Amino acid sequence: MTEPMRARNGTHNVRIAITATPRREERGQALARELPALIGSGTVAEWHALQDAQTCCSAGTTALVVLLDARDVPTGLSALLDAAEEAHLAVLLLIDDGGRRRASTETAAVESIDADDATVAAVLRGMIGRQPEIERLGRELAIATRFTGGLRGEISRMQEELQLAAQVQREFLPRSFPEVGDIRADAFWRPASYVSGDIYDVVRLDERHIGVFIADAVGHGVPAALLTMVICRGLPSKEVGNGTYRIIPPGEALARINTDMVTHQGRTTRFATAVYCIIDTSTGHATMAGAGHPPPVILRASGETELIETPGGLLGVFESERYEDVQFQLLPGDRLLIYSDGFEQAFPGDPSGTRQARLPSKRYLDEFVAVRAAPTAAALVQQIARRVDMQFGSVHQADDLTLLVIERLPEGKTSA
Repeated sequence: MTEPMRARNGTHNVRIAITATPRREERGQALARELPALIGSGTVAEWHALQDAQTCCSAGTTALVVLLDARDVPTGLSALLDAAEEAHLAVLLLIDDGGRRRASTETAAVESIDADDATVAAVLRGMIGRQPEIERLGRELAIATRFTGGLRGEISRMQEELQLAAQVQREFLPRSFPEVGDIRADAFWRPASYVSGDIYDVVRLDERHIGVFIADAVGHGVPAALLTMVICRGLPSKEVGNGTYRIIPPGEALARINTDMVTHQGRTTRFATAVYCIIDTSTGHATMAGAGHPPPVILRASGETELIETPGGLLGVFESERYEDVQFQLLPGDRLLIYSDGFEQAFPGDPSGTRQARLPSKRYLDEFVAVRAAPTAAALVQQIARRVDMQFGSVHQADDLTLLVIERLPEGKTSA
């Protein structure tokens, strides 16, 4: 490297590094001599051989000038430009006209190799003048990049925790359904996000009875999921003592849950809807109670459709709330459908995707009726799932979806 060509006053406020391909070295060295005077006092211009040019991209250097031939582009040019960009240098490429037309860079200015010294000096003066602002923006970008990197890491951690929460919640769901007498069951469960505010369970209570439970917390996400898991695990089903037991009726079971929820309410009040049904599998007799939940549907083997209304308010609101038991009969071939209110938005009235189209509707009842001929409870669940998937916006569903199908097998049929 030659000695730096200093501006006349001898100060070093601006330092320009100049390099060139072999055929342009003479012009590059001439520029190193002339630029200090043309740009102004405080300017130092240094000539560097091309193989050593990358070392100039360090603290103290303000700008880099590279003289090139289109037919002789050095292999290390990209690395040199990358180093200059990382050092926030102003970069000026002087290229012959053929190469100038093909030159494409976001980090350097490009001028003709035939530009006179005054033009080169003027371009550099403008670039150097804006360099402090570019450096400031570069520092702010670096800070923003570090911040967003940390934010991405935090988001990734939260996603991992949500995925773990979803896995834990799924482990709380039944892996299989009890087959007691001629009663069979199946379920469709689909969260709107990682975790669901819906939960269900089907349990064998004794040799004759099964309990069917579904709960839907008001709200979404982890708080709703935790609430319904606590409700489901806290459902009282039997009292055992003195060598005997008593199956707790649905209305009483819901009342106990409600009392516990109201008693343990903190500053944040949480509510839930629920349905609990006990079925005598030997007779098909069913006892059901509900807490503000959509009315279950019976698809009768005769072709009729019935809604089972269950009086009773939300769980967790009033400690004195009463939950009345409702009695009905499941005949051979009948199917009982218990579902969450997410189905009210699962089947929009039209495919426009407008807000009006996504308002709650009763169209889901028509969809339930449309699949009543499915040969088994499991087949009915699969058909409903396909119909949900065919709806506009099903990829980003508005609410959690849960459907329990309880079937009493037709007479003479021993398995689903």
